[in-house]
Amino acid sequence: MFRGVHNLTIDAKGRLKIPTRHQTQIDKTCGGKMVLSIHPDDGCLLLYPLGDWQKLEQKVSELPSLNIHTKRLKRKLIGHATDCELDKASRILIPGTLRDYANLNKKIIMSGQGRNFELWDESTWNKQLTNLDALSKKEVIPIEISQLSL
Repeated sequence: MFRGVHNLTIDAKGRLKIPTRHQTQIDKTCGGKMVLSIHPDDGCLLLYPLGDWQKLEQKVSELPSLNIHTKRLKRKLIGHATDCELDKASRILIPGTLRDYANLNKKIIMSGQGRNFELWDESTWNKQLTNLDALSKKEVIPIEISQLSL
């Protein structure tokens, strides 16, 4: 499971060094082979170990192909997917088109989401958290969340 928020930087060539605490797990689970794509609803990127990506891709491919929501999801999530592999320095290369989509410049946030990571521009991440806090105050808390014990 990938956990935690990491403040990272992208180098001039568009490479991102994976935090040390995740390198062994990534090597064990997928041999360093990962898939990077855009988030279909948020301005961030998604980074999955290859095996978890393949499971997600299979689920998406089984959705009704003529449904407009399926088309949107496939074109955004699957259509922008890029294979990437950790190099000897435990870095991945983020293609320019994906960096542009998520407005990734130098400072980024890498947020563990269990089976994958989200990659955010640092200022966009901070705005997103503030926005989510404001929106959640306007909504009724779902029963599933209110029943959680932390």
